[in-house]
Amino acid sequence: MSRRRSDLRVNRRNAGFTMLELLIVLSIMAVVVAMGATSWRQTQQNNKTKFMARQIAGAFEMARAHAIQEETVYGVYVNIGGARNRDLCGTVLPANQPIIVFIDNVTQNCCIDPGEIQVNFPEDATVAGSLAWGATWALAPVPTDQGTTPANMAAGTTFPFIGAGTAPLVLMRPDGVPVLPDNVCNQGNLGTGTGGFYLTTNTTTAAQARDFAVVITPLGATRIHSYERGSATWTN
Repeated sequence: MSRRRSDLRVNRRNAGFTMLELLIVLSIMAVVVAMGATSWRQTQQNNKTKFMARQIAGAFEMARAHAIQEETVYGVYVNIGGARNRDLCGTVLPANQPIIVFIDNVTQNCCIDPGEIQVNFPEDATVAGSLAWGATWALAPVPTDQGTTPANMAAGTTFPFIGAGTAPLVLMRPDGVPVLPDNVCNQGNLGTGTGGFYLTTNTTTAAQARDFAVVITPLGATRIHSYERGSATWTN
């Protein structure tokens, strides 16, 4: 009888997990699931930041194309938030759609006036909450960025600020050349409308963040760059 009971205990151990073994397996599974969820969230946030970089580039490309096609001036405001969130007339720009393309053809005052066509980006207004302006890891602008105010990169741009509280503004001339206006909307010369916009993933830890940049050339072409932490360089 004693031998039968011993065999029964052995068979029970061989038949399945003990309670302790089951708890260990469940704990490991919970850790793996949590790591996977964190990685997925990080990937989603990085993708949204990259998407915003594409939206900025697309806005400038659209403004340039329409300016050439319609032979008129288009403006692009990029609301980098903080104290730089208004047009030149003091109107607060939307925070959840920070990129505004408009045709400056009513009074040509660099302001978004009634009757002027306006397109806001991004279409998905929730994306803007997944990013922050500036950079987490990059210490210097993209080498090809010819913006005149590189120290402003921490705020999100190397373009100069043209007025107190005014968001960065670039005008696209009818020939497709980007220029900067002054604080009374006088257009600058060739080469003034070049610079970059910098954005980073809005994460709880710096290790999860990625930096992106959109650079506008003196002739109006745009290029998106990402910062590679391993080599401490911007991609070309």
